[in-house]
Amino acid sequence: MLTIIRDEDGKTVHNSDPGLIPRLLLDRAKPLWLDLESPSPEEFRLLTDIFQFHPIAVEDAMHPHQRAKLDEYDGYFFLTADEIKLDLDLECEAAAAKDARDRVQMRQMSVFLGPNYLVTIHVEPIEVIRRMRERCDRNHRLLEHGADYLLYTLLDSLADGYFPMLDTLGDTMDDLEDRIVAKSSDDILETIFLMKRVLNLLRKHVGPFREAMQSLTSRDLCGIQDATLPYFRDVADHLFRVYESLDNDRDIMSGMLDAHLTQVSNSMNRVMQKLSAVATVFLPITFVTGVFGMNFSKQPWVNTNFWFWAFVMLAMAVFTYWWVHRRRWV
Repeated sequence: MLTIIRDEDGKTVHNSDPGLIPRLLLDRAKPLWLDLESPSPEEFRLLTDIFQFHPIAVEDAMHPHQRAKLDEYDGYFFLTADEIKLDLDLECEAAAAKDARDRVQMRQMSVFLGPNYLVTIHVEPIEVIRRMRERCDRNHRLLEHGADYLLYTLLDSLADGYFPMLDTLGDTMDDLEDRIVAKSSDDILETIFLMKRVLNLLRKHVGPFREAMQSLTSRDLCGIQDATLPYFRDVADHLFRVYESLDNDRDIMSGMLDAHLTQVSNSMNRVMQKLSAVATVFLPITFVTGVFGMNFSKQPWVNTNFWFWAFVMLAMAVFTYWWVHRRRWV
């Protein structure tokens, strides 16, 4: 679906006629925003026929599973970034069965920015683009700042969308830490490895986006005004903080794994301690019955009262337990 968004006579106008694009591109005073959602092959051909974009960049825009990157061409540049949605619902049984790749949903946005135009391409609906179009409808002055300012607003919304994701990760990790301290179980180990895979996936997507933004702010790119450059630096700073938080969370998850394994080991040691105490209590009785039962033809208790020997055995067990308890072995 093709949508042309432009400021005309103090109001935001939407149009879907591709024949208007060549004429609108000639007007350098007003920026043009062309949004392509689930574009058809004919709409993709507009990128090469009208805008004269490089075929490699157009091919990357056609395949929405690219690594975030920034490529500079003559008179424009090409940028890809991801909108990330995170699902960490571990309560529902169906949700708990999801793999890490199913929990981290990526929707790629490809962008071409020139002197007076912004072209966004996305196969699936992207929330930040929908919100940006609504903002332009409410305030046409956003379009007056230029195409580079529109790009900044989109990228800033993408970066800001990562912070609620960090909050969700933090809450999940706090709950997991409480469960480890309270009582470790087998499902906790599965959750820890799931969280580690989720964090690795997020780092693989946020890291290249951060590098692309750092490259954007350090190079003299066509279409970026000096007045807008500090805004892009702010986006790069946000992404640096996000990436740093993900690194820190990964270290915390490694510590949680060690804590869980320590808890399991301590629990096993406590069980073995109790079993050893039980074996120690019965050790004197086993020794007496084993020595006399296997090595003598005449047993000393054959002509003796049964209750006498029962009392002796019980006294030995009580004394052994008292001795073990006094040494704080149980």
